[in-house]
Amino acid sequence: MGVVCEAGLVMISGSSSSPSLTSVAGEQGPDWQPGFFRTAQNDALVGRAAAEEGTGDVWSRGERERLGRLGVETIGDLLCLVPLRYEDRTVIRPMGSLRAGQKVLVAGEIALSEVAYGRRRSLLARLSDGTGSITLRFFHFSRQQQAGLQRGAKLRCFGEVRAGPTGLEMVHPEYRQLGDADAGADDTLTPVYPTTEGLQQGRLRRLIAQALAVDQDLDDFLGDLLDADWPTLDAALEVLHRPPGGADTDALAARRAA
Repeated sequence: MGVVCEAGLVMISGSSSSPSLTSVAGEQGPDWQPGFFRTAQNDALVGRAAAEEGTGDVWSRGERERLGRLGVETIGDLLCLVPLRYEDRTVIRPMGSLRAGQKVLVAGEIALSEVAYGRRRSLLARLSDGTGSITLRFFHFSRQQQAGLQRGAKLRCFGEVRAGPTGLEMVHPEYRQLGDADAGADDTLTPVYPTTEGLQQGRLRRLIAQALAVDQDLDDFLGDLLDADWPTLDAALEVLHRPPGGADTDALAARRAA
């Protein structure tokens, strides 16, 4: 690089990202050369930006744009994204007690799996828990998904129960496979956030969970003005995004409206 610069030539790099090549903490770097320029990002700046995000996960440009539609530009904005409502996934309901119209969490083992061809092709998996059974119906599915929904697989599923042609069913429920030590139910209520095209609830929940897990050191401007029995900002954010099972969801919704 020195030879190039001494020859009066200019080098423009799209990959050399060491801070020492240009500047460190606002000062000329030890390896600075007058004819070297770069389009690559400075590693020090990238690292600081990632730390300031506090999520352990650098948002992509597209994800930033989608979050921006929700008014989320910073980690503080993300933590202040108020849920629209909460879903109760803290209790697993026996399948024998299910009724159409309920939105519930169930867990069981797949007894039968097949692809049905009718007006619309669909993947059907019959889930049973010993008290009853329910059909999981997927109109859009991949080979990988089909392979994971074979007989013997243990699942927990959350969705709305509806009357189907052969009994009760859930259409495109949220589900995950269960391990032997997995209890299935959650300890807290599940928030449902406002979202936008291309940004799913699961991704938003992961981002917010990552943010809650990191010490954000957010400024609590009201802390000194409130009585001692009021929760701290950190405690309030924890309840906002992870209400304990049995929490009064009507009261939480009323506070959101207020």
